[in-house]
Amino acid sequence: MDIEAILVASSYVGIFGLMIANGALSFPSSQVLYILVGYFVGTGTLALIPSALLGALGNTIGNVLLYEVIRRHGLSAIRTYQIFNEQAITRVEVAFRKRGLWFLFIGKLLPAIKVFVPIPAAIGKVHRGIFAAIMGVASTIWAFLFIAIGYFFGKSTEVWHTYALVLAGVAMIVLYAFFRLLKDPSVQAEVEQEAAIKAKDAPPMP
Repeated sequence: MDIEAILVASSYVGIFGLMIANGALSFPSSQVLYILVGYFVGTGTLALIPSALLGALGNTIGNVLLYEVIRRHGLSAIRTYQIFNEQAITRVEVAFRKRGLWFLFIGKLLPAIKVFVPIPAAIGKVHRGIFAAIMGVASTIWAFLFIAIGYFFGKSTEVWHTYALVLAGVAMIVLYAFFRLLKDPSVQAEVEQEAAIKAKDAPPMP
C-alpha cells in the first residue's frame, strides 16, 4: 500500500480512513503513516491539529469495532475451538477488574502489543466507555508523538529504528508485569472462587 500516495490524494479523509483500518486490523502501520503525516505537516500540506485528532479518532473507532467483535463473538469462538480453557478466560476477566486498565493505556503506546489491547479488554469486559476513553487518549498521544518525529526528522527511518529498540524493551517489561498480575494470589483466589460457583450452579451430569 502506497500510504504517501493516499495521503496526497485524500488528505484528512485518508488519515481518518487508514487509521480506522489500523485500529481494527493493525494495517497499515500507524508509525509509517504518522511519520509521513508529520513530514507533510512540515511542508505545510497538512495541519497538525486536524491530522492528529482525525487520526486518533479513526484509530479509536477501529479499536472499538475490534473490541465489539471480540466481545460479542470472541469468547464463543475461544470456547468452541478450546484455544483457552475456562479458568484462563476467568483469570483475564478478574485481572482486568482488579488492575488491568493501566495495562490498556500503556499497552496502547507500545508497538509490540498495541494491536492486541482490544482483545483482552473485550474478554475482560472492560466498560465500553472507559475502554473508548483510554483508547482515545492513548491514540492522541501516539499520533502527536509520531507526527512530531516526521515533522522534525522527515522521512528518515533511522530515528524509528532506535525508537523501536527502546520500546521493545519497555514492552517486555509491561508484558512481564501483566503476567505477574495474572499470577497474583488475589487473582488466583478469585478465579478459584468463581470456578467453584460455576461448578455449584452447573447442572448435574446425566
